[in-house]
Amino acid sequence: MRIANYISIISISLILQGCLSTSEDKSAPSQPPFLENEIKITDSALFFDGKKMGNVHKSLDSVNNQEGGYNYQYGSAISPHGDAIKTYKHYVFMTWYKGGKYDRHMMLSRLNLKNGQLKHIEFPHRHTGLVGRWWIGETHNTIAVGISPRDESIHLVFDVHAYSKHSDTGGNGSFEKDYFRYSYSVPGAAAVQDDAFSLDLFVKDSSVHSEGESDYNHISMTGEENHAAFSKLTYPKFFQNGQGDLFFYIRQGTSHDGKGVFNRYIGNGIWSSFKSINKLNVKEDGLPYTWSNYGNMKFANNTLGFAFQRRLNNKEDKFRYQNGVYFMYSDNPLGLSDWKNYKGEPIQLPLIDASPALVVETGDWVKTQKKDSVHIVGGFDWTITDNGDVHIISRVQDKENNTVVNLHHYKPVGSKEFITSEDFVGANNIYTSGDNIYIIGLENGQPYIEQAKGGTNGFTRVYSGIKRSAKFSKGVVYISEGKLFFYLLAEGSGDKRTTYLQVINLH
Repeated sequence: MRIANYISIISISLILQGCLSTSEDKSAPSQPPFLENEIKITDSALFFDGKKMGNVHKSLDSVNNQEGGYNYQYGSAISPHGDAIKTYKHYVFMTWYKGGKYDRHMMLSRLNLKNGQLKHIEFPHRHTGLVGRWWIGETHNTIAVGISPRDESIHLVFDVHAYSKHSDTGGNGSFEKDYFRYSYSVPGAAAVQDDAFSLDLFVKDSSVHSEGESDYNHISMTGEENHAAFSKLTYPKFFQNGQGDLFFYIRQGTSHDGKGVFNRYIGNGIWSSFKSINKLNVKEDGLPYTWSNYGNMKFANNTLGFAFQRRLNNKEDKFRYQNGVYFMYSDNPLGLSDWKNYKGEPIQLPLIDASPALVVETGDWVKTQKKDSVHIVGGFDWTITDNGDVHIISRVQDKENNTVVNLHHYKPVGSKEFITSEDFVGANNIYTSGDNIYIIGLENGQPYIEQAKGGTNGFTRVYSGIKRSAKFSKGVVYISEGKLFFYLLAEGSGDKRTTYLQVINLH
C-alpha cells in the first residue's frame, strides 16, 4: 500500500553553499537565463575509448591488455567527472586527466574571467586505473577541488576508490604508501597572478611513495600517517560553510558497509580528524545487517545538512541496492553536535540504525514485492533555496513490471509537511540559486535549464542551448552568485577529447 504523500517535517531555513543569490530585489522580474561565454579548456582530456569490462577484479593480471583502446570499468567519461569545478573571486578552477591512454597526468586549470587567461598545472601523478592496473580506466577515481577563502589555498583529493595498503584492495600492495592522495598549495595560491600559477605553488611530500620518488601525494590530511582513517575512501567532495571554513566529505568502507566522514581545514595543509556520520559493522551493535549510505553533505544558512539513501546488506528483500530517503541536519556550523532528524528529534552520531533519519520509503511507490526487483540507484539529490524551501528528488524502478517513477519531495517554507509528487520529469541532480530551483542537463547535445519557484513542482523550460562549437555528451554543474558554470565534454573519438566551460547567467 502506498504511504501518504505528506510526511511531517520541521521548518528548516537553509541556503545551499555555493548557490547564494545576489542582493538584488528578488521580487523584481528577472530576464531568462542567457549564455555569457563559452571557453575551450583543452583538446586533450582523457577518455576511455575501449570496451567496458565485466567484473575483472579477481583476474586483473590476466586482462593485461595494454595495447589498443582504453578499456574501462563503470563509465567511459573521466574528464570532467565528480567534484571537478569550483569558483573563487573571478577565477574558475577545473580538474581533469590528460589524455591519451599513455599520458594520464592529473591536471588543474584556472580560468581568469576578467581577462580570459587560462592556465594549466600538470602534476606528476597519473590516473591509477582499476585497482592499480593503469590499462583499465576507472571512473571512481575523480579529482575533487576545494578552495579555502581563509588563506586562499587550493586542495585536491584524487584517484581513490576504497584503496588500502593491503594487497586485496591495494593493487597487490602497490598502494602501501599511496592509498590516499591529497595535494595542497601554499596560502594565497588561488589568487596569484596568471603568470605565477604553476606547480611550484604546491607543497611536495618528502616521503617516498610506491613510485620510488617524492611527489605531491600526501597520504593523510592531518600531517600524520593513519591508515585506519585514510584507507578505503571513495567519492571525495569539498564544500564551505557560511563562515569561510572549508570542509571535506567522503565515504569510507564498501558498497555494503560504508560510512560518511567529514573534516575541516585548519591551515597549512592540516585538517581536523574525521567525524563519522554513521558506523561501520553495525552487526556488532545487534543489527541484523550492515549498511552503507549513498548521499551528500551540504552547508546552508548556518546549518550542515546531510541527505542519503541506505544500501542495506540484506540479500533477501525486494530492494536490489538502495532504499528510502533519509535526511538529518546540525545547528552547529561545524557539525560537531546538535544533529537532528526531520522532526527535530535529536540524533546521536555516528548513526547505528538509519531509521531515525528516514523521511520516506520511496520503494512504496512501486507495486513489486519480488526479491531484488526495486532498483533505486541514481536520480537522487537535494537542495534548499535561499527562501528555505527544501527539495529532494529520487528515482524508483520496478524491475518486475518495467516501470520507473520519478519523485519530487518538497516542503515549502513555513509548511510542516513534505509533499511528494510523481508529476516530475526526473533528473540526476537538482540545483538552486536565490529562490528558484533548477534542473540542468543536456538535450540533443546542448545544455537546457528548467526552472521552478522554490516550494513548488512547476518546472518550466527557460533555456535551450544552441550549438556553437560542439555537441556535448556530459557536463558537471557548479552554481555561484547567480551564474551557472557548466563544465562540458564534447562528443568525439579516441582517448583524447575536448572540454569546454559555458558560463550562463541564471538571472
